[in-house]
Parts: sequence; C-alpha cells; structure tokens
Amino acid sequence: MIISKIHVRSNVVRIGYLENEKEVPREYVLKSKELARPELYKAMEHIFPVMANVDTCFAAVCDGVIEDIVIKYNRDNSINNYVLSGAMHGDDELVATFKTEKIYAKSWMELDNAVRSAMKEAELFIQGKRAQMTLDIEAEMPAPKLEGGVA
Repeated sequence: MIISKIHVRSNVVRIGYLENEKEVPREYVLKSKELARPELYKAMEHIFPVMANVDTCFAAVCDGVIEDIVIKYNRDNSINNYVLSGAMHGDDELVATFKTEKIYAKSWMELDNAVRSAMKEAELFIQGKRAQMTLDIEAEMPAPKLEGGVA
C-alpha cells in the first residue's frame, strides 16, 4: 500500500492511497467521518513541533497543526518529496494557514521520521486497526449453516 495523501481534521479523515502497486495499481480515497484513534492525531500533531523547531523564527511564539500531507514517489516507490499544510495559532490569537514547498526525502531525517509515522498510522486506519469502531467489512458475519437434511 502506498499512501499519497493524508487529510485529518477534527470532523473528517481522508486518505488517498494506491493498492496492488506491483500488479494492477488501483487508486482509492478513503473518506471517513468516523474519528480515528488518538494515535493518528498524535502522529499528525507531532509533525508541526518538529518542523517548527527552535532554529526557526516562529517556533517560540506559535503553536500549530498539520492537516494535510501530500506525498510524491519515485519510480521505485520510494518517497521523493512531500508537502505539508496546516494552520499556525499565534500568541495574539491570530490563525494563519500555511503550505510548505516540496520537502525532499532524506533532507531532514527527523521530519521524515515524523511524516513516516503519520503514514504508518494512516495505513493502520485504512486496515481498520486504528478506527474507533469496526469497519463494515469486518463486522460481516458468515451466513449461518442450516441444520437438518434436504427435504
């Protein structure tokens, strides 16, 4: 599974992904109004403090959250770059949205690790392991076997 986009807000989770990338690739978008488990939100929340580390000018005066991650891949399905977008909340109660330029993989390992952690949580959400409730496909029960002979 290849995750291409993660969009997480308080009321919706949308994840774009590719399956069967080696055989017949199919692109899907999972959109859920069901909240994800806290691990996905924590992984997304962890990205902003890493991005806004103490070396940047705005780290000391604002807080923020990453809401979107768009990931681009090389031909060998390794990550080429990603773009982060979200909102910053300043001490003065102003909110500013932002979108980064392309951040190339392996150029900032700590940020790469934070993004990969969010990608892993998104994959677990798609598989139903990080959903708050069981997905419909998991809740289906096999038809009961009928007892008795043939009439």
